[in-house]
Amino acid sequence: MARPAPGLEVIPGGREIFFASVALFAGTLRIGGGTPHCTADFATMNASSSSLHIHSLLRRRRVLSVAAVTAALAAAGTLPAFPPAPTYTLYGFVRDQAGQTITAEGARIILLKAGEEVGRTPVTSVAGIEFNYELAVRIDHNRIGTTLYSPSAVPAQGAFSLAVEMNGARFYPIEVSGNLTAGKGAERVRLDLNLGEDTDRDGLPDVWEMWQLFMAGVTPDAEGRWPISTITRDGDYDQDGYSNYDEYVAGTFAGDATETFRLDFKEQLPERTRFEFFGITGKTYTIERSTNAMDWTRVPFAAGAADAAFANSWTASASGIVNAWIAADAGARREFYRLTVR
Repeated sequence: MARPAPGLEVIPGGREIFFASVALFAGTLRIGGGTPHCTADFATMNASSSSLHIHSLLRRRRVLSVAAVTAALAAAGTLPAFPPAPTYTLYGFVRDQAGQTITAEGARIILLKAGEEVGRTPVTSVAGIEFNYELAVRIDHNRIGTTLYSPSAVPAQGAFSLAVEMNGARFYPIEVSGNLTAGKGAERVRLDLNLGEDTDRDGLPDVWEMWQLFMAGVTPDAEGRWPISTITRDGDYDQDGYSNYDEYVAGTFAGDATETFRLDFKEQLPERTRFEFFGITGKTYTIERSTNAMDWTRVPFAAGAADAAFANSWTASASGIVNAWIAADAGARREFYRLTVR
């Protein structure tokens, strides 16, 4: 591996959207892995204490009147619904049992309440490179004695579930075995959904685990049972410094320590810097830059030839070593780079 003129450091990467990092600076070369709620009082602060007392009495009378109306409505039957709460938004990637992002035409996320469909949203490859689905769940305040404002609303902190529908079939992601619990409204929560059977309930599809074992030379026993429990989500089967789930997301083999997800510096030219990484078919990559290893900005890069078009992301059409060219930042004394995969 070539040493850059100013030096280079590769520092540990991340997880759900997996990344590996590189730092360019004067030094040596090191290699490594991978609302508050406000209320206002009805009583107004006037100069006269008697005026304040009168306003306070008015406030108490108003509260008593509201309570009386509430009691009367409750005696007559169920109260009408309160105004709806803000939506509870879920977003993330949907992956198949091999770890590939779902791109099937017509794929949908189905929102279920008590087993019945109450909403749906498309799974799309054009939603953005940070997610391929986004689902807004309508939330009801869930006040005692009131009806829901809409049959499709989910009570605040109520139970719901999700399914993925594609090619005429319905699949239930590993992450939603049983029911999920909604928020109170206005939350935005990342929830990546991975398809496939997970009999050992470790968060990884059985088929993927069997595949990794086979590639590592392991075979099933006489009764055809694979030792899938030896590969767990947070474990590191091949002891290469990357968790099995990281390898599932990155597309690398969990049983081969020589195949790792990393970004390598190759050469520094006056106007460009060349990095190298191993691309996996179907995976999308981005490169980010920082001057402090904390605040990151995505940078355009050219994949392949030095004169290739620059883009903010690149999707591999085949597996193999990829040259990534970055425009040099002449004003920076120290730069960190990281590669992400999804």
